This record gives sequence, C-alpha cells and structure tokens, in this order.
Amino acid sequence: MTDLARICPSFSHNELTNSILSSTDAANLSTGDLLTLSVDALSKRTGRNVVDLRRFLDILMRELVPATPTPLLEVTDRQEFISTGDELLDKVLGGRGLATGCITEFVGASSVGKSHILMQLCTSVQLSPAHGGLGRKAVYISTESGLETRRLNQLLFHLRAQYPDEASNLKSENVLCITCGDLEVQEHIIRYQLPYLVRKQNIGLIVLDSIASHYRAEHGDEGKTSLHHRGNELIQCAEKLRNLAIECGCAVAVANQIRDQFAKKNATVENHVGAATFISSQPSQDETRLMNPFEEIFGESADVTLSAELQESREPEIDIFDLDYQSRFFSGWDWLAAESSGDVNDLKVPALGLIWTNCVSQRAVLKRNAFKRTIEVVFSPYASSGHVLEFEIRADGVRGVDFV
Repeated sequence: MTDLARICPSFSHNELTNSILSSTDAANLSTGDLLTLSVDALSKRTGRNVVDLRRFLDILMRELVPATPTPLLEVTDRQEFISTGDELLDKVLGGRGLATGCITEFVGASSVGKSHILMQLCTSVQLSPAHGGLGRKAVYISTESGLETRRLNQLLFHLRAQYPDEASNLKSENVLCITCGDLEVQEHIIRYQLPYLVRKQNIGLIVLDSIASHYRAEHGDEGKTSLHHRGNELIQCAEKLRNLAIECGCAVAVANQIRDQFAKKNATVENHVGAATFISSQPSQDETRLMNPFEEIFGESADVTLSAELQESREPEIDIFDLDYQSRFFSGWDWLAAESSGDVNDLKVPALGLIWTNCVSQRAVLKRNAFKRTIEVVFSPYASSGHVLEFEIRADGVRGVDFV
C-alpha cells in the first residue's frame, strides 16, 4: 500500500498495523481499497481474519479523521439550511427548510411521499445559497429499491427551468447513490466509506432511505437480546451520522417506516392525578363503594365508585407515565384517540422504538388517506409542532397546498 505514507504521513505503526500492511502490499491494495471494500472482501484478498482487519480499519479511520470536538456555539453560528423548494414545506419545517448539523427523520407509510421529498432535497442542495441551497452535492444511501433516476432527472428538469442561471450546476451526477444489500454493508459504508466520501466530494446532504429496512430484517426476533443489540447498533449509527453532519456542515435526512400499534382492552381508562377519579370504558355490573376519608365532611356523595376489577388492583389500566401513553406526544400518532374513535388507520407508530426516537433531532410525520396527503412536525429544536400541511406530489416536485 504505497500511498499510505503520502495520504497519512503521521500514521502510527505497531505490530498489528505493520503485519496488516505487509498483507495489503502483497495484495496490491491501496488506501482507497481499504476504505471502500467490505471487510469480507478484504479478508479474502489478504488472507487475514476479520477481527484484525476491523481493528486495523479503526486505527486507520482515527488517523484519517481525527476526533476533534466542535464547540456548540460554533456549530450554531455556522448552521445553514437547505430549502425543500417549496415555501409552505419550508414553513412547516421551521421556515428555512432542512438544517445542517443534525438528523431529520421523515416517517410514514409506504407510498406516502418520503422518497419524493428526499430526492427533492437532493436537487435543492445543489442550488447556490442565494436560492436556498448549499452549492454542494448529495449522497443517497438506499437500503431498498435504489434511487429512481428517471424521477430525479424530471425534478432536475423543472428546477433548471425555474433557475436558468444555475442550470449548468444542476446535474444528476451530483447525486451519488450507494445501494446497501444488508446491514453489514450498511454499517461498513456509514463507518468507513461515508466520512471519506463526504470530505472528498464536498457533500452537503446525506440521505438514508430507509433506516429501518435492514434493522427490521436482521433483528426480526423481538427478544430482549435482539432488541438490546439493535439498540446499540442504532445509537452507533446515529452517532456517526450526527458527528459527520456537525464536522462537515452537512444535513442528514432519514426515511423511516411505521408499524402497527395493537389495540389494548379498556384502553380509555383515565387517571386524573390529584383526584380520586377512575373511569373504565367497560365497568362491571357489580360495583362496590369504598370509604372516602372526606365522607364525614361532604357526606355520602363524596364516595368513589370503582368497578370490581379495578377495585382489586386499585390502579388504572393505562398509566399516564407509561410509554404507550406518552408515545403519542413524540410518535405523531395518537393511538388512544384513534382507538376511541375507531380509526384503525391511526393505530401506527414509527419503527425502531424509543431508542431511535432519541437519536433524531427532528421528526416529520407524513400521512395519507383517500383524499389527501399531510405532513406535520412532531418535535424539532427550531420548528414549532402542531402545524399540519396538506401537500401534493406533482411533476415538478412536492408542493404544499394549505395548512389543515
């Protein structure tokens, strides 16, 4: 590997690295090969075991990308935004579009419009800052069907017509597409290839479509051990993406899937904190009276009636501090209200659970019914929540219609 001394003159040598380097020299591998080939491919080419190669690649990445913490105030001062290309969409996302230095998640069902928004951002980032872009390229990491290039070229065609003075800079070649076949390849790309690519190609937007695909396939077992491993991998993935976004001043946009939220029996039980009031949606015929400590003052009218089932446990069926109850404030779906109204289409929650929710900076939920598509920001550090925007997918891109 003759180019390592030129690329990284300060590379630290030890017994492991010298041994690996001799094997890579014999296999005629360059530094670029080490950063782009999978660990399995490197193992076959060099004859070395995977464990030693991973240790060596970790050392190499630390040398190539030194971990220098960036002060928070410095990050805030240099934060930029990527316009979606639509004024109403920008408004619902905080006014200026997608912020750099953080992870933004677009979550929704299949065919709701997540990939359209992500492709539209890939075109907008190529515009100059004067027109809402960064004048930089985008990398599109696909875990499912790959990038729809015909649709991308269609969006670029309309964008060139809108900004003829920048038509020469708006190219499909500025959107670099990487397809991941499984979770191991995805982790290798994010850990080793992506940092090198972002710096080499002046990337302003990282797109991952979608984050849940391989994690749900590889960790289909819902046992505690599988969920624990999945949680650790999600945290590491988010940390890599966030640090890269902060250090390189780029934005990260991630698509996420949804899953069904199963209905709970008697799910409309309410607990009014500070008062002795418990309400059950299905009370028993046999109700008993409990002595109230204020009976002597207020009389028998102060008695509290509980169903026989609830009297035994003295606890409401839904705890207001339970995750199932609290999730409606950060998931984007109020399944408790949906169950009461009988709307089964709202019995959904984002995939990957609470751990991934804590990894993203902003969550935008996309929904669709027979009449319209909507987008709403559930939580964000710079956009207010609760504003629901109806949007349409047209030939020139995703366009907002009106706030609902």
